[in-house]
Amino acid sequence: MARKKKGSWTSRICAVVIILALAGTMSMNILFILHTTSRGTSQEKEPMEYDRKFHNVPQISVAPPAQYWLNGKGNSLSREGIELLTATESKYVDLEVFSSKENVSITINGQQRVDISEMLLRGLNVVVLNEVTGAVMSSRWFDTYESKEDSGYLMEFLSNLKNGRIICFAVKDEASLSLSESTRMFIKRLGSAYIDQLKWRGMWVFIVQRLGTRNIVYGESFQDAPNLNQWARPVRLHVTVQLVAENIVNCKWDDSDATKRRREFCEKYEGYGNVCNCDNPLSLEFDPPSFRDNSRLKLPVAVMAGNRPSYLLRMLLSLRNVEGLDPSLVTVFIDGFYDEPASVAKLFQLHVEHHAGSGRLNSRICQHYKKSLTASFDKYPDADYLVILEEDLDMSVDILSYFKQLLPVLEKDESLYCISAWNDQGYDHLANDPAMLYRVETMPGLGWVLKRKIYKGELEEKWPKPHQSADWDMWMRLPSNIKGRECIIPDISRTYHFGAKGLNVGSFMQNIYFKHHALNKETNVKLNAEMMYKDNYEREIFRLIGEAKLLNHSKNPCANLKDFVPDTAGQTYLFYLRMDNPRDYTTWSNIARCFQMWDLDPRGFHRSTWRFWIKKNHILAVGCPASVYCMKKPKNLNLIYLPNKETRPKDLI
Repeated sequence: MARKKKGSWTSRICAVVIILALAGTMSMNILFILHTTSRGTSQEKEPMEYDRKFHNVPQISVAPPAQYWLNGKGNSLSREGIELLTATESKYVDLEVFSSKENVSITINGQQRVDISEMLLRGLNVVVLNEVTGAVMSSRWFDTYESKEDSGYLMEFLSNLKNGRIICFAVKDEASLSLSESTRMFIKRLGSAYIDQLKWRGMWVFIVQRLGTRNIVYGESFQDAPNLNQWARPVRLHVTVQLVAENIVNCKWDDSDATKRRREFCEKYEGYGNVCNCDNPLSLEFDPPSFRDNSRLKLPVAVMAGNRPSYLLRMLLSLRNVEGLDPSLVTVFIDGFYDEPASVAKLFQLHVEHHAGSGRLNSRICQHYKKSLTASFDKYPDADYLVILEEDLDMSVDILSYFKQLLPVLEKDESLYCISAWNDQGYDHLANDPAMLYRVETMPGLGWVLKRKIYKGELEEKWPKPHQSADWDMWMRLPSNIKGRECIIPDISRTYHFGAKGLNVGSFMQNIYFKHHALNKETNVKLNAEMMYKDNYEREIFRLIGEAKLLNHSKNPCANLKDFVPDTAGQTYLFYLRMDNPRDYTTWSNIARCFQMWDLDPRGFHRSTWRFWIKKNHILAVGCPASVYCMKKPKNLNLIYLPNKETRPKDLI
């Protein structure tokens, strides 16, 4: 009986303990729900308060609320995932991320990191940290306000990050307008609870770590804008993240010299896709094909770079396919002492030179060009020419072949200023013949050849000073520098400008004026270089005008875009437009706008005449009475005159 009684008391005690445990669990759940609810409401009232979420102290042994430990399917993280995080000796990184209209910042262990070239720009700023050291491996910005392409680039960037990386997101100014649904869904799968709610001028911060299919959300803070005319109040997020003992992913690459360069690069930087791919990494060989006769062009090549390393990588991958390039003559000039773009160039064992920045904004770029041009000609004293390429250009494989065929003309014809690979009017719908060449009175740049004699003998000494505000290319186009000389350009460009993030070009300008440019895809294009000597070119223009069919001048080309040029192919057509003097571009600017050409300033003309293609027909537009070619105009022909500003159409011709 005593034993029974004792057993009965034991059972009762166990029951009481179980009931108390259940009650405690229910109380904790109720408190957590109340805390979550109050946090959501207080967030709107006090958006500037630190939002530490569950990492108030560096203790990760107590699991945070389950909703923050998620795998890719929204389920709680497995025991193995938690063990992975606790496998290190209590090393932590303290993070504070700030999002506002004017500014974004990230503070790491009390030290604020502000990268002016990659941060502080409109849209979504993303900073990636190493899960072992806490070091910043990447800081990028994506203009998801204006650029749909950037929304895609963001998703691609995130997709290529290695498992384990700590990712910090922050909005500056506005980031919702062009943020695609697919990109929102991708971020939502990372564990974001607020990305769906991010709307016009809202502020948002999100810190997450990827672990395979598992995602650990360390914190998220969001503030909505009160109305369409105002920005949301700033948000700030402060969390402590426990670091792990070793990288989650360790690639088993071979032991070659290229692999050593790759491993050193990939241990330091993120966001370079297949450069750091474990299974099928990008080749780091920089061995461009030679010309058909097995030779290479013995000219120095200056690559002008700043702190846009992802652009530089794309450019160099394009450059290594260029026929006839000698890699030993390539130098990457970096404006500033930035390690990341230098590391990109060194991946391919290219020469790198840094210049201390002097001046501000356009003046700084201007000084970078002068230092680089001077250094190039000084480094190669026997070089009579220099090839100049920018970090935001793709190259056609025949760009050096194009230059090589035209160098004798530049050497002998004193009426020439440069050879350029770029046609300002070479859009997809306006360019057609890879062998056709033009002489123009403007200096296009964007891949060009400069003559030593012109730089050393004329330009270097009078180059703008650091305190002078000057765009280097606009300065080079001044009449006092060009002195009536011309540049040779192709009908189809040999470069393509992809840079939508720069001092002078943003996403909007890139989409309107650069995105639809044609890039030559053909190899071994034979050029008629003899045609480009001054006298020969004049004879060619008169021949074309004499053979051309006159377009209907009773039609307004802007009002009759579809049928102003007949639906033929292979014909040469001509029209005359009103141009009272060589600087009267009123009618031409309207025609350029309607034809969706470059219309921001007059470019690509020769003696007040423009050449281009429409519907695979060659077109000449002659400005009268300004042009010497007006002598060929029929006497009673009325000039096309468009005095009122036209609207740029949405559809191409």
